[in-house]
Amino acid sequence: MKIEELCKKVVLAKLEAGYSECTAWSRYKDFYSPMISFYKSCGEDEFSLEMMVRYQEHSHDRMEHGEIGEHRYHAIMRGMKQLIEFHETGKLHWTAQAKESKFPINKYYDDLLKKFLLSETFHNNTRGDVIWASKRYFSWLMAEGFPDLNGVGVLQIQKYICECHDHLKETSIHNILLYMKKLYRFLKDSGYSEQDYHELLSMKICRESKVLPAATAEDVNAVLDVLDMDSVVGRRDYAIILLGWVVGLRAIDIIRLKLTDIDWKKGEIRVLQRKTSIPVILPLTRDVGEAIQDYILNWRPKVNYPEIFLRILPPFRPFQDAVCIGDQYDVYCYRAGIKRVPFDGKGFHSLRRAVGKNMVTSGVSVNTVSQVLGHTAVDSAKKYISLDSKNLKECALDFNGIEVTR
Repeated sequence: MKIEELCKKVVLAKLEAGYSECTAWSRYKDFYSPMISFYKSCGEDEFSLEMMVRYQEHSHDRMEHGEIGEHRYHAIMRGMKQLIEFHETGKLHWTAQAKESKFPINKYYDDLLKKFLLSETFHNNTRGDVIWASKRYFSWLMAEGFPDLNGVGVLQIQKYICECHDHLKETSIHNILLYMKKLYRFLKDSGYSEQDYHELLSMKICRESKVLPAATAEDVNAVLDVLDMDSVVGRRDYAIILLGWVVGLRAIDIIRLKLTDIDWKKGEIRVLQRKTSIPVILPLTRDVGEAIQDYILNWRPKVNYPEIFLRILPPFRPFQDAVCIGDQYDVYCYRAGIKRVPFDGKGFHSLRRAVGKNMVTSGVSVNTVSQVLGHTAVDSAKKYISLDSKNLKECALDFNGIEVTR
């Protein structure tokens, strides 16, 4: 296929995905026209991977000589990757580029890690932590002069744990020991280690238990007041915030909520929770239902995705990460003048804590709160008792029998 024809097909695919004429053809002018000109200067007009490599080297040389900036160079690389994928599959792939690990490991440890991950079924929520903990440990071993596990024993593990204590918080150390215990159990069972060091890796780590605040009605109303209800993003985010504030859904479950998860006749929301894999059935209150209905019927892009909430810019597709919800809520807090400090617990998840707190203060039993919020254990709901300051005061002891002196 000729390179010019391929570039035009990519532009047409972007138009079908929802890009505006201006945006799609400006990308053609900025990225594809220079590529086509480079092909012609080399006497070529047929697409080939060899020519793409040459164009990459040419673009890198231009960056090195200051003709283009680093940002533009990476934009060119993304455009090249998209062009190659379209040539091979006939489709555009909308995926974010994964960040490289800051803990590089050699092939020996990389193969070990792959086998370890295949040896046990890790939940999606913990798989990333397992990879992080394993790569951190393997990278440290390499820095200590161990390209493989030969010679690695108790002394090295003890030294690594001490290094973790010097640089990490208690919660991170707890997770590292937990996953290293699993790792060494695999290494022993697979013959890579003579011991599993179970006792050494089972040391108790005292973790700080912090009581995070629940969102207040005053703050939530201030956030809702700054929403632009004459825009797609305002209508979408209004429904999202109500799902957190009224129903108590986690952000990860909101972005995965599908059109078929809502039973409009029964007034129910049926969700299989991502974190716990526990199905829950929640009431679809009138305000939440009207907000979702308005977004779906009047504002949601007309695309064939099953998920309810979509991006507002093309390509119109579902959210890939729940962090987007939290980040957007933080922006609204800033616009509403709500004072925030890092790790203050006033983010989007504080809406869910407010639902738990409100139920507890209303006299709802902890067991019921746990069931409504879909916890795997009742103890998870007991933290909401700590937020019930009014009833906790009734548990305070007086000073009868205690001599008070100045």
